[in-house]
Amino acid sequence: MIAEALRVARRILTQLAHDPRFLLLSAAAPVALVLLLSFVLDTLRLPIRFADYAFPAAGFFVFFITYLLAATVLVRERRDGTLARMFASGYGRGAIVLGYITGYATIALLQTLLIVLTTRLAFDVTLGARLLPVAATTMSLSVVSLALGLFVSTLARTEGHVIPTIPLIVIPSLLLSGLVIPHAQLAGWMQLLSYAIPLTWAEKVLLGVMRDGKNLADVAGWLLALIGYGAVLLFLASRTLRETE
Repeated sequence: MIAEALRVARRILTQLAHDPRFLLLSAAAPVALVLLLSFVLDTLRLPIRFADYAFPAAGFFVFFITYLLAATVLVRERRDGTLARMFASGYGRGAIVLGYITGYATIALLQTLLIVLTTRLAFDVTLGARLLPVAATTMSLSVVSLALGLFVSTLARTEGHVIPTIPLIVIPSLLLSGLVIPHAQLAGWMQLLSYAIPLTWAEKVLLGVMRDGKNLADVAGWLLALIGYGAVLLFLASRTLRETE
């Protein structure tokens, strides 16, 4: 399966090299949103330590943009007949999903580097020892968002079916993850619901490190939970992947 997944990943990378619009949206859009947030907050001059929330906000942008782009990937590939050709060539479901994640993870790495650098400069944040948990969480969140998008796209028949899922996932993520409303202030049932959202696990790390002064050891459990969430999504995507509509 690994060899098949690597062949799929190479095809994805070749395809991405000829798709500058996708590269621009996936890499530049979160950066543009971070810069816009910085300009808006500078204008408002609110009595808040923005440095504490810069990376948690950037995490939301990564989650939103990556999910938006990934959710249409397999639908488009199915529509264009690419999946049918892969199945006809003997590729397994697991190899296809793993190959897509491996290929698009290169974009996630580039996205992480750009987000960390831009947020560091725009908000004048000194990371120091916090660099490792922040970068690892941002990268993991990007990959998990890819996995979530791929899983949703395996259930959709057309790109039009994907669009309604965007507000259903993004808005609860914004409200329940702890970024806008402190997690402890949510009602008990809302707190339980929030753990079904991958952004919640990421914000536990980012807010813990940036706002609460925790170290990597303190938040390692949340980071591992985020990675485990992604593994479950990949398994579900591999089980629900269809060759045709």
